[in-house]
Amino acid sequence: MKIKLYFEGWSPLSIDVVDTRTGRLYYDLVKKHYTLKKPFYKDNIKWTKEYLIELANIAKKELGWNWLSDDYSLDVTTQLHKDLEYSVGRVGFENMPEEYDWLLYDMHHCLHSIQNGKTNKERNCNLQLEWLTDDHIELPTEFEFVTDINRGDLILINPYVGHNPLQLYMENDASDLMSTCKFHDQIKPAIVISSFTSRVTKNEMLEWLNDNDPEFVKLHTPEKILYYSGSARIGSVDNLELFENIMHSTTELKFERLEFDE
Repeated sequence: MKIKLYFEGWSPLSIDVVDTRTGRLYYDLVKKHYTLKKPFYKDNIKWTKEYLIELANIAKKELGWNWLSDDYSLDVTTQLHKDLEYSVGRVGFENMPEEYDWLLYDMHHCLHSIQNGKTNKERNCNLQLEWLTDDHIELPTEFEFVTDINRGDLILINPYVGHNPLQLYMENDASDLMSTCKFHDQIKPAIVISSFTSRVTKNEMLEWLNDNDPEFVKLHTPEKILYYSGSARIGSVDNLELFENIMHSTTELKFERLEFDE
C-alpha cells in the first residue's frame, strides 16, 4: 500500500505502508478523511524560540498563560506542556474554542521543536499532516511497537496530548504521571514521518519510572508499560534522498495533494 505526498514544486514522497491489519486500518482511515477534506498542515520551519515568544505574548493576553521565559530549557518547556495537557487533553480537540486552534497547535509543536534543539531554518520536527479530529480506531492488540525508529519512518501519530512512557523518560518528566502518561492505544488519521533516529532503552526507563512513582508502575504493571514504550512504526519513505532534500530546504513547503495506491 502506497501513499504519495505532494508538495508544490517537489516530486512526490512515496510512502510504503506495511501490509498488516494495523497498516490496513490506518491506510483506510487516512484515505477516508482525505475524501472529506484536506489535512491540516503547517510547515515546521518557523517553529523557533523567537516564534514561541510571539505566541507566548498572545497566550498571556488571550488565555492568561504565562509562557514568557528568558530560558526555554528542557525543564521549562516540559512544564509549559502541562498547560496543554490540562486544557486540550481534558476536553479534546473538537471541543476547544475554534479561535484558539491555531495558537494551541503552534505552541505545542513549537515547544517540541525547541526541545529537539531547533537552532536554524531547517526542519528538525517530524514531517506531519493531520486531521484535527477525535475520530479514531482502537489499536489492534497484536500490534508490535518496535525498539528503534529511523529517520524517514512512517509512525502513528500520538493520539493524546500527553506522552508515552519512553518520551517522559527522555524528557525527565516524572511529575503527575497519572495525568501526563498516555498509552498509545488508538489509530488516528495523520501522516507523520520521523525526523530522527533513536533506540529504545526500555529497562532503564522502567527503572526510572519505578524510582519516581512506584504506585504508577504498580497500577499499570511493568508488562503494560514496557509494551507501550516502543515506536509505533507502520511504514517508511521509499525515496529517502528526496525526503532529506525536503527536510533541509529553507523555502516554505506548501501541501498540494495525496494519492493512494493499493
